[in-house]
This record gives sequence, structure tokens and C-alpha cells, in this order.
Amino acid sequence: MSDPVRTVMGWLGGLMFVGAALGSIYLTGRLQGAAAEKAVWVEKQAAAVRATRQTEVDLNAIAAASAKRFAEKERLLNERALQRDAEWRSLLASLPRYRLPAAVGVQLNAAGGLPAATAVAGAPRADPDAQALDKLVDLADTLDTVRANYAICAANIGRLSEARDWYESIRERVNAR
Repeated sequence: MSDPVRTVMGWLGGLMFVGAALGSIYLTGRLQGAAAEKAVWVEKQAAAVRATRQTEVDLNAIAAASAKRFAEKERLLNERALQRDAEWRSLLASLPRYRLPAAVGVQLNAAGGLPAATAVAGAPRADPDAQALDKLVDLADTLDTVRANYAICAANIGRLSEARDWYESIRERVNAR
């Protein structure tokens, strides 16, 4: 071979050697950089997992403490309710005994939801016409009440009719536009 071809071949071989060396250095650096980056990423993931687990532990501790406080408050409330109940019972037991009037007893029974006592029949009257007269007076009172209620209803119907007419006239004017 001639000398210039050898020189070119030498330069080409040298360039290939330098290119191969630079390529291997680049690939080595790239692979090491990727490995380092992956290691950093894995470490961040591990830190995130540790933080998540620590958060779970903290939340469980907070929930347990909250449940404990709630149970303690409930126990104290129940204890206080029992104490108040005992205080009221002792206070009521220390009161002197009085007989309630029948009208008050009826009101308390009604407030407590107890059924009303059955009415006791009155003693028969000596005059049977008096009983009929009492019925007639009761019927007259009932009739007066019915008439008053009818007058109130008639007035209400008139007012409601006026209100309906007013509303319909407004609605017609609005819809006409």
C-alpha cells in the first residue's frame, strides 16, 4: 500500500478508535446517569411510601385519641345525667305531699299523653224536662257557633276570590306582553 493510503487509513482507524472511546464514555455516562436518576427516583418513592405510612399511623393515632375523648365525654355526660336524675329524685322526695286539683291533674295527664279519664255520669235529675231544656240550650249554642263559623268562612271565601281574581289579572297582563 502506498503511503498516503496508509496515512488515511491510520487517521480513519484513529478516528474510529477515538469515536468508539467517546461513544463508550458517552454510553457509560448516560447509563450511570440513568442509574443515578433511577436511584434518586426510587429513593423519592421510598420516602413517599414512608411518609404515607407515617401519615396513616398519625391519622390512626388521632382517630384513637378522638374516640377516647368522645368515649370520655359520653361517660361524663352519662354520669352527669345520672347525678342530675338522683338530685331531682331527692329534691322531689323532699317536697311535702300536696294533692293536685283535678283540673291540674287532667292537664298533666293530657301533656303526658295519658288517655282522659272516662266521664262519670251525673246524678239523675228529678225533672226530666230540665234535661231536655239543657240539651236544647246546648243545641242552640252549637247552632250559634256553626253560624259564626259559616260567616267567617263566607268572608274568607270572598277574600280568597278577590285574591284569585287579582292574581289572574296580573298573570294575564304579564303573559300578554
